[in-house]
Amino acid sequence: MATVPVPGAFGVLSEAQDVAANAIGHHTEPERPVTEDTFHDETDTSSSENSEKHITELARTFTQASIRNEQDEHDNPFASTDPTLDPHNEKFNAQAWTKTLVAITSRDPERYPTRTAGIAYKNLNVHGFGNPMDYQKTFGNYPLEIGGLFNKLRGRGQRKIQILRDFEGLVRSGEMLVVLGRPGSGCSTLLKTISGETNGFFIDQNSTINYQGIAAQQMHNDFRGECIYQAEVDVHFPQLTVGQTLKFAALARAPNNRIPGVSREQYAEHMRDVVMAMFGLSHTINTNVGNDYIRGVSGGERKRVSIAECCVGQSPLQCWDNSTRGLDSATALEFVKTLRLSTNISGATAIVAIYQASQSIYDVFDKVAVLYEGRQIYFGHKYKAKEFFVNLGFDCPERQTTANFLTSLTSPLERIVRPGFEHSTPKTPDEFAGAWHRSADRAELLREIEEFEAEYPIGGAHLEKFKKGRRAQQARGQRIKSPYTISVPMQIKLCVTRGFQRLRGDMSLLFAGIFGNTVMALVIASVFFNLQNNTETLFSKGALLFFAILINAFSSALEILTLFAQRPNCREAHEICLLSSVR
Repeated sequence: MATVPVPGAFGVLSEAQDVAANAIGHHTEPERPVTEDTFHDETDTSSSENSEKHITELARTFTQASIRNEQDEHDNPFASTDPTLDPHNEKFNAQAWTKTLVAITSRDPERYPTRTAGIAYKNLNVHGFGNPMDYQKTFGNYPLEIGGLFNKLRGRGQRKIQILRDFEGLVRSGEMLVVLGRPGSGCSTLLKTISGETNGFFIDQNSTINYQGIAAQQMHNDFRGECIYQAEVDVHFPQLTVGQTLKFAALARAPNNRIPGVSREQYAEHMRDVVMAMFGLSHTINTNVGNDYIRGVSGGERKRVSIAECCVGQSPLQCWDNSTRGLDSATALEFVKTLRLSTNISGATAIVAIYQASQSIYDVFDKVAVLYEGRQIYFGHKYKAKEFFVNLGFDCPERQTTANFLTSLTSPLERIVRPGFEHSTPKTPDEFAGAWHRSADRAELLREIEEFEAEYPIGGAHLEKFKKGRRAQQARGQRIKSPYTISVPMQIKLCVTRGFQRLRGDMSLLFAGIFGNTVMALVIASVFFNLQNNTETLFSKGALLFFAILINAFSSALEILTLFAQRPNCREAHEICLLSSVR
């Protein structure tokens, strides 16, 4: 989009003031006595009309100049020639691109209503059920399950296992929370609970979760795609290229309230190029994603593809479970900085679980939560966490990062106690949780949660605002309560297109099927070749029809292998609301 130099807002205002002064001065006359002839003076009437005309033209000029100034200041990033807004240019700047897009959408809040989703939770308890004796089930020992079945019918054999106990937390929109803890401490369970991925465990009825005025059940049903969970496992179709994978995600989440003049195809391609430029994937646009058996991008690049796929959706509440695994330190820091940029500009909320975080990564976040075997032993500002545990009697070595220090407290072999505090520092998870419950930091957190709940009551005004923003994004004909952005016919078209792309990406299965069917056709045809057209060959012709039907029936059973391989991909697309599926 070409830019036309126009004066700034203050320059236009000064020009308007000068023109107004000249117009008023030009039509000002000396005072004279008011008489009956004065009211019927045609000269004064004409002068007044000209003044109003000048003022109207002046206002119109000022408005048009202001609009041109705003448009030039924030150029359309989808059609701009500015190198900082072009993802194909080496000078591309993600921060400038994001600010420009937000500035354009903020000028028309009716067309582009914002969606933010902070979260506050208290008395959060999560539990599951398991058997006292469990083992890996195989075909040989499966008959032993008969006894367990009788115990289940009698209500015995199931033991309640507490996973999370008495959790409290508050993450406002625009903030970032890092969750620290050793494997098995409950980091993944906390993120799954927040995002609604509660398959296999249960949330206590007394637990309270407030998504900035939205109830938990409504968030996980009607707005499931607005609160996503990204696991550490990368699930993709290996036959697709990186560009095809990200474009599919962009098309599935392409909003209906796009910038005027931008089609869905243009939007998806541009968003794909932007996220690829952000995460250093532009050179892999035509490379297959691959997996352990099909050659494709590297493991670190595949992890970045998973991250970029979720970033395309622009969900207001994002939960990232150890998403930096497999990334080098520089790429991991860039990923966290990208989340920081999104939260600062768009008001999104990010909750990230990291097992190993450098000091530079830790400093990007706003708050930190420390977990110890299902107990929360701290939640608060990132700079107060170290001071809290030092006051309890623990020592942090000089060169140890804050994140490593907080994680080491959950290991009896790694934590260091200062001299004189050997008998007063907490040692067990319950003692750590007790110290946290008695602290002034927890009392301040509970007070902030109460203020948050008073500001955003369940079912309040923010819920209607969130619904309006979500409805503006949905395609025409889509149900209001549907968590998906595009309609079912559009989803079918998208899946059919992806199916042909998968065939082109790996033609071996298609050619193998054609070759096998051709060979079987020749074999069957040779057996029944040159049959006589009489009643003596009637039985042979019936056998021919039987074999033809039988081969086609059995050959379709091979589709089970391909469909079963697609199940993880369909499940992930269903969870992040790219596509609807039958479960």
